[in-house]
Amino acid sequence: MKRIRKTSMAITLSLLAATFTGCSQGSGPAPAGKEAPAAAGSKEPVKFTVLLRAGSEFDPQNNPWVQEINKRANADITWMVVPIANVWEKRNVLMASGDYPEVIIMNTPNDNLYAQMVKNKVLLPVDNLLKDAPNIMKYSNKASLDAVRDPDGHMYQVPRSTIVREDFMGIRKDWREKLGLPVPKTTDDWRAFYKAVATQDPDGNGKADTYGVTESSELMALSGTINLEYFARAWHADKQWYDNGSGEVFFGVFAKDGRFKQALEFYRQLAQDKSLDPDLITNKGIAAKEDKFNKGVTGSMRMFAGKIDSYLNVMRKIHPTAQVELVDFPTAPNAASYSKEKLVSTNSGLYNTWALTTKAKGKEKEIIRVFDWMLSDEGWNILKNGVEGVHYKKEGDKLTYLEPEYGNFSKWIGHAMMFRRPNDEDLWLKKLVPDVYSYQKEWLDKSIKYVPENYQEKGLLGLVSDKEADFYKKDVYTKKFIEVTAQIIYGDLPLTAWDDFLKEVYAAGWEEVTREYNAYYASHK
Repeated sequence: MKRIRKTSMAITLSLLAATFTGCSQGSGPAPAGKEAPAAAGSKEPVKFTVLLRAGSEFDPQNNPWVQEINKRANADITWMVVPIANVWEKRNVLMASGDYPEVIIMNTPNDNLYAQMVKNKVLLPVDNLLKDAPNIMKYSNKASLDAVRDPDGHMYQVPRSTIVREDFMGIRKDWREKLGLPVPKTTDDWRAFYKAVATQDPDGNGKADTYGVTESSELMALSGTINLEYFARAWHADKQWYDNGSGEVFFGVFAKDGRFKQALEFYRQLAQDKSLDPDLITNKGIAAKEDKFNKGVTGSMRMFAGKIDSYLNVMRKIHPTAQVELVDFPTAPNAASYSKEKLVSTNSGLYNTWALTTKAKGKEKEIIRVFDWMLSDEGWNILKNGVEGVHYKKEGDKLTYLEPEYGNFSKWIGHAMMFRRPNDEDLWLKKLVPDVYSYQKEWLDKSIKYVPENYQEKGLLGLVSDKEADFYKKDVYTKKFIEVTAQIIYGDLPLTAWDDFLKEVYAAGWEEVTREYNAYYASHK
């Protein structure tokens, strides 16, 4: 059996001759004013370019945050910004052209170019460099570091560790209370809540224009917070690995007993009730779901507890009395039949990684020094809070955020921030809406504790099989999975179509994926 590899995928890219477009760049001299001591390093600022993804709100040109980092880190960084929607496509074209920068973002653990870049010696090993980067080592969790170690023993990526947590469903609490309904606990409760949202005018505008839930058109094939997957958990039919209680593992959504049909039937019922957003199939990505929730089109959305205040900060500008509450996973009528099954964690806490290309040769030590500074006390304060006097002011030990600058900053910093101190509460709880702080903190703590309390973390932690990563690039997953799921939900195909699709899934390689995971799990748990 081919050994499960921790970060790479054995795939050959046909290099295309193409022009890299759709990115913006920015650096610039430090702003005039009070000088701050630069980070230790060479006397001359180290000059390099970083390719990263970010939303349109991040403009590196004449950006005080960019300028402050350059000044204090003794660096001259150019930020090459690629839109989130097509970052990997554009990065791959750039790599094919040979005109790539010193630092590039990586889509670990499923990066379809990683193995090829290592084979062609495009990436520099960084393991010896990280020995002199105490802050990176301190704030990178062990699973992240293990996940970026290549089978050859070297590290070619610097991890951006993030918080390891579970995400729950957020709902419009004010709507639920107006409708006189309890917090939903079962799938039947959820159906009743959604039907009431769609038929009883919870926003009071006299129009039938609200829906229980929406989804991205990518449905379950999307990587990210998926509403349908939240409900699939009721049948252990989500995109998670489970121990079946006898020491074997299976992937919930592709379980051979076809249990995902029950989640599809639930969504099918929502469609019949007209409580499922009819424009679902045209929604692109998570941003579309967020927009509809913020505007009051839908009454729920799966979300990270740390973003409750961010959503409310937008929502209350449209609906001043809006309230949001989080709801734990639902139970299904036949939940007892799954009681012996146990979630198996494969989450290494990675939120992308950074790789140094051959263009960084000769200045790799200085680049790592700058990276390490970003996680120092001085650097971390700038990364998460911005620039004093621009984004916040300090009065004693208290920080007061300055609007609108800080509000704008908070919209793009999540992607532009190259590193994180994963469990820094202040990173997630910004108190943008002070009245929900205590509630938000309660659920943030719960989302973090949920993983060790509900997942078996030994055996598959942080690992992704080569065969699994390869499968996710096939049409059966990227196209047919979406088509079959949507057609079943809308009644164009019978539920039994899922059984036929499962046969295709296993014939396309999932049988080998499952076999490989079981062999590894048996020998490492």
